[in-house]
Amino acid sequence: MREGRDLSRRDPTAVAEERRRFIDEIATLLETSPIIRDPDSRRVLYDMLRDSLRGDLPVREVAVLRPQLVSLINVCIERTGALRALAECIEVLEPGSIQTVEILRAADRWQVADQFQDRDLEWLRTELAALRITPGLRQFVHDMRGEPVPQHCEHVWHLFAYLSSTNPVEGLPPWLLLLDRLILMGSSSTELPALVNSLAAEWGATDRLHATRSRPFVGIDDRHTAYLVIQFEKYGGEDDTFIVSHWYQWASPEWKPIPGDDRYVRYDDLESAVDEIVLETERRWADRVGDVTIEFVLPWQLLNEPVDRWRKELDSDVPSPLAMEYPLVVRSLERIRAVEWHRVWRGRWQRLLDPSDKEDRLYCATGNHGAVQLEAILRGKAGAVVLVLSEPPTLNSVGQQEVRAGLRSGFPAIVWHRAGASVSDELCETIKSMIDDGESASGLAELPKHAAKLRQVAWSEDPGDSDPHIGHDLVVLWDDPERQPGRATGKVHT
Repeated sequence: MREGRDLSRRDPTAVAEERRRFIDEIATLLETSPIIRDPDSRRVLYDMLRDSLRGDLPVREVAVLRPQLVSLINVCIERTGALRALAECIEVLEPGSIQTVEILRAADRWQVADQFQDRDLEWLRTELAALRITPGLRQFVHDMRGEPVPQHCEHVWHLFAYLSSTNPVEGLPPWLLLLDRLILMGSSSTELPALVNSLAAEWGATDRLHATRSRPFVGIDDRHTAYLVIQFEKYGGEDDTFIVSHWYQWASPEWKPIPGDDRYVRYDDLESAVDEIVLETERRWADRVGDVTIEFVLPWQLLNEPVDRWRKELDSDVPSPLAMEYPLVVRSLERIRAVEWHRVWRGRWQRLLDPSDKEDRLYCATGNHGAVQLEAILRGKAGAVVLVLSEPPTLNSVGQQEVRAGLRSGFPAIVWHRAGASVSDELCETIKSMIDDGESASGLAELPKHAAKLRQVAWSEDPGDSDPHIGHDLVVLWDDPERQPGRATGKVHT
């Protein structure tokens, strides 16, 4: 079993071989440094290192450089912190060079090899090296250490290796807190929890580690949203059966959704199937804390379906609308499948994420243009990223022509109201207000959250829909090309 590998002890012969390889690697790296190759500069380095270590440095100058370097490395790895001190002294003399960065990383890597010499952590290195250091993790380390993440740390393995040489925080090693934080952030690793539990037990820190989970650092990566993506796809020809697929992912900087089981559902039972999926997901995430967004990936014939009116806990006496609890958006199945539309889609999405782009971001359709004319107008609006339809996209309607033109032109955000043209002016002003407010804070990425708040206001002020509130029947199509269902496509923007 792979789980057993985390806890196994390594053969001492393998440990000795790793040390030999490490010395060879560092010596080769040092040989490329101009500071090391120049005898006078090398003597300056040795003087700095002696001062840093507050003691003698038993390294003799010999005629051949490499044996001298092997001797230096052996001395440094036998003294706690000496290899890190060597790397930092080289950084002072040769700041920002490739050799300096690699020596700093090598010093961190040796600390891992030395501290965990009886464990095989190659699997952990592979997993952590695939994770980028998110803003939340940077803040987490800053809160924990009181200093920023060093520039030589490019991914989470570098960060783990760096923290392995730092002092404990409240009796807990920072590297252990980092691994535990990755679990709390929703790491998909099946081996990491067992490793953390084993290491915490070795440090006698199990209770202290559990205590930190109830009072998370300010830097916990809560900027990322958990997603439940539910997709409907027509099954067969004339039948009204749909394939209902879903994917879920807890808050994570990378998009690697987990697929759920497909269902074959008649049209009249779609709301009930969604209720089952939502409740299953809530039970799965019962021990988590954070926001969840629901996304409906819809085909043409269901694009205007009132999914925002659908309810949760249908078997209860008082089912509650999904939109009261979750930010809820729709997405276009056709665009996800039409890869020939993706280039312009990605281009506008990047403009949406760029807060420095102040060009007019909103275009409100009037219903006065034909399909070809409107698409030409939209393609000419290079800075626009939000399209407001003049009417809902019902079958063979002007609204359907408008939404198709918007999708082909790459608009990542398309908004409409099911009340139609009677509220088009109010809708355009409402969305403009949301965008203006969003640009003063976190940018257009806040639009779905603004819409969610408006829906909540509508349900609190007008639960019976007697005096229609603009928040009722508001539809936001929000398409992030980096988060396509069924594909691990990249980083998450929230």
